[in-house]
Amino acid sequence: CAGGLSEGGEAKAKKSRCSRSSRAGLLFPVSRVDRQLRRGRFAERLGARAPVYLAAVLQWVTHKTMDAAGKISKKSKQQRISPSHLQAAARKSPLLKQLLRGGVPRRGRRAVPRSRRVASPPKKETTRSKKR
Repeated sequence: CAGGLSEGGEAKAKKSRCSRSSRAGLLFPVSRVDRQLRRGRFAERLGARAPVYLAAVLQWVTHKTMDAAGKISKKSKQQRISPSHLQAAARKSPLLKQLLRGGVPRRGRRAVPRSRRVASPPKKETTRSKKR
């Protein structure tokens, strides 16, 4: 995605085509994820960064799963990753297990942060009548 002047000394710079995946530094296709999100009608409006983020998450989950499955296949002295290796990888990793089960993995135990003060309505100030 290097921009610059084209050959021949033209005055205008020619725009180089650059995919959103390469701009984001991802291997997963951002445009395809965007198209599927729009076709799915998950929301009326869709931000420009949403497909980039989702493609990055999908790439991360795939990387973690394949890495764990590769280690398992190496342990069993096999050169190919089989579906049983992927299944074992998902079972052994607590993060992948929770993600594939349908829960959202959280770092802390509490979903809602604790508040130090209890919200109470403000006290009304009483006006003192002037002494005569």
